[in-house]
Amino acid sequence: MSTSIINQAVEAVMDMIDALGLFALIYRGALGTDNGLSCEVGPTTPETVFLDKNQYIPVDFVINGKHDNLHTLTEAMNKIHESLTMARSYPSGADWKIVDITTQTLPQKIGREDSGQWLMASSLTVKVETKL
Repeated sequence: MSTSIINQAVEAVMDMIDALGLFALIYRGALGTDNGLSCEVGPTTPETVFLDKNQYIPVDFVINGKHDNLHTLTEAMNKIHESLTMARSYPSGADWKIVDITTQTLPQKIGREDSGQWLMASSLTVKVETKL
């Protein structure tokens, strides 16, 4: 388990995605050679820093997907966005909580590899609040 607030929040979002039972588990980093899902955090900065040093941090969460069946991939990517943005409760830790998740960029097809696998990408904003 990570100790940094952002990594803990990202791992919690990944757990939410894995719980959807899609065609593959999501992992951080580049996509592998076969069907899969991956994510990474984009550049981010605290939006608000309060006098007590707590922060409100909108984290850019980029999702990439690859599958040889475009319908399967599209369904999975859309399910991620629908499930996470419509959730009524979000994970929290001892010193952080996710207060909301919103779509930044809807899933979109970005190409097809020579192997025939389709590629899609999207992004979410994971709104994290620290509570020190």
